[in-house]
Amino acid sequence: MTGMTQRRSANSEAAIGNRTRAIATMSPGEARGQNKKLKRSGSMPWWQRFGLAVILPVLFVIVWQYVASTGSFGGGMLPTFTDSVEALRVWMFGQAGDSYFAGGWLASLGASALRVFSGFSIGAVLAITLGLFSGVSQNVRGMVDPFITILRPISVTAWVPMALIIFGIGYAPAIFLTALGTFFPVYVATLAGVRYSEGSLVHAARMLGANKRQTLLRVTLPATLPSIATGMRVAAGIAWTCVVVAEMLGAKSGLGYTLILAYNQFQFDYIAAAMASIGAAGYLTDKLIEQLIQRRLRWAMTTS
Repeated sequence: MTGMTQRRSANSEAAIGNRTRAIATMSPGEARGQNKKLKRSGSMPWWQRFGLAVILPVLFVIVWQYVASTGSFGGGMLPTFTDSVEALRVWMFGQAGDSYFAGGWLASLGASALRVFSGFSIGAVLAITLGLFSGVSQNVRGMVDPFITILRPISVTAWVPMALIIFGIGYAPAIFLTALGTFFPVYVATLAGVRYSEGSLVHAARMLGANKRQTLLRVTLPATLPSIATGMRVAAGIAWTCVVVAEMLGAKSGLGYTLILAYNQFQFDYIAAAMASIGAAGYLTDKLIEQLIQRRLRWAMTTS
């Protein structure tokens, strides 16, 4: 019995070894085909994914419509889902005279998107640069990291008065706050990625004669990209939060400005329309970054 068990174990190990060698000696084309086959076998049909994705939104809309129609919350001031959809339609396609907000949706979205793009780009570039240098240099990390750690717990809303004092009302304070909100998660993700990547790959590159610049650009940076990508996806959602806060308190345009203006005018259905627009914009931004990541980092498989 023991001999049979040992033979089975040996045969199993031999089979595993054969399969491993077959995978290791695959050509790039065969490997890509194998990956696609595994993806197809492990993924759900599109209609099943769609069905799962809409369950919670549909339940949320049903509860929202019922609660708002019965006046259970908000003293009857909570707008219904259907009223909010109508407000969004007028905001997007309405003519002058239909409402104060009629036809202004695209301009509001464009103003907010411009601020998000500008602040996100500035914050991400600064964070990646400082994160890389802090990761590879103890001197830079010792000088930069403690100061950033002190600033990081200060919320964006606490920076609003200072931003208004320095930049006044307009695009500049919103861009500053968005860049600030973007900077911290991207910096932390970049630094963590560099610290984890500083191992055998870097030592191997140095043994092969690579200088510090070559090691940084050709070894450390590529190895850190998955962590940077994760930080950028987190920062994208924070960027939209920051720009809405900035527009509510220090701007004359944008989705956040429309939201607070609708509140002041007691047009609560437009508040819901503005919130839905912010959520949709943030969702699309995240998906755009995800697609860019998938194209650039197929080898890392960082996104689903």
